[in-house]
Amino acid sequence: MRPSIRAVTGVAAFGALWFAASPAVAQSVLDHPPDILGTWTGAPGTLIFDLTHRFTTTGGSANKVLNSPTFLLGAPLPWRLMAGARYATNSLLVTGHPNAVEYFVRWVPLPESSGAPVDVAIHGAYNDASRSWDGEATVERRLGRLQLFGVGRAFSAFRRGDAAAAAGGGATLRLGPFVALAADAVSLVQRGPGEDIAWSAGLQLAIPYTPHTLSINVSNANTTTLEGASVGIPGIERWGFEFTIPIGLSRFVNRGSSAVVASPETAGSPIGAEVHLTDHERYVPDTVRIRAGQSVLWINGSNLVHTVTDVPADAAHAGDAELPAGAMPFDSGDLKPGMVFEYVFRVPGVYRYFCTPHEEDGMTGTVIVE
Repeated sequence: MRPSIRAVTGVAAFGALWFAASPAVAQSVLDHPPDILGTWTGAPGTLIFDLTHRFTTTGGSANKVLNSPTFLLGAPLPWRLMAGARYATNSLLVTGHPNAVEYFVRWVPLPESSGAPVDVAIHGAYNDASRSWDGEATVERRLGRLQLFGVGRAFSAFRRGDAAAAAGGGATLRLGPFVALAADAVSLVQRGPGEDIAWSAGLQLAIPYTPHTLSINVSNANTTTLEGASVGIPGIERWGFEFTIPIGLSRFVNRGSSAVVASPETAGSPIGAEVHLTDHERYVPDTVRIRAGQSVLWINGSNLVHTVTDVPADAAHAGDAELPAGAMPFDSGDLKPGMVFEYVFRVPGVYRYFCTPHEEDGMTGTVIVE
């Protein structure tokens, strides 16, 4: 019982430390396949908690149900870093050692959002069950609704044995703002007896009007640590789910200190409407009516970076940006979680605007000025 107690204590202590010191953000399952976490490092504002739970049966007369949960707890750091731990309670890596804890740090030196052709992430970890220093390099590319992933992994003592390496890839395909399909496959460079290619496939769902996402998936890997997700068990399929729970501290503390990005001459202008920017890449409400001289206040209470952009020349689709005659284009710039943007509308007419990172996902809005 001592390894299990140490594992639980270690993860709990990590969570308590980061909850008190530095909050983080949870990743939507629509942005990664079930067994590849991708290049995401989060943004300040919430703490990560993620549960992956998979089930299989023994068959025969007993037909016992076996479950394999993996918990993820972590927090983002400055400089595109994230630190965390994954705790697998039914690991098959090492005989007699069912509890595996992977402590990790992830760094994104090249983000696509800053102009790089792809996202590049470096993930370093220590697996206490295998007593192995593990690493992963990930390349991610977004092509509209399609996201492609490539991974290479290395282990100093895979399954408490020799050094090993693995490689693979995956993809997600957005079917809409709340639904995506995803799949991945990873293989050890040299597979031993009883070691198959690890694969998974999932139906990825965002739960409307909440920050939570849910993946219903199937895999032949029983845990999602780097080592657990690199080896499949031949002939065994595990069905299960992944559920994300972001804990947003910024929503409860220091709300008054959120940065405000204001357009010129906002002082003294009455606020005609408020619009909320959501985790599901939507403006809520997406259409508001105000009077000329009033302002609209956009509040980013989500865990994502959004924009409020009405620059027709920058729109990917002509109908996503529209200005009445005589009105000037406007752009909030990046609105990080907790930030607010205010703009005064003085020219009557219809304004159609969009979110630059999420225009292809349908994040558009309308302001009607009377």
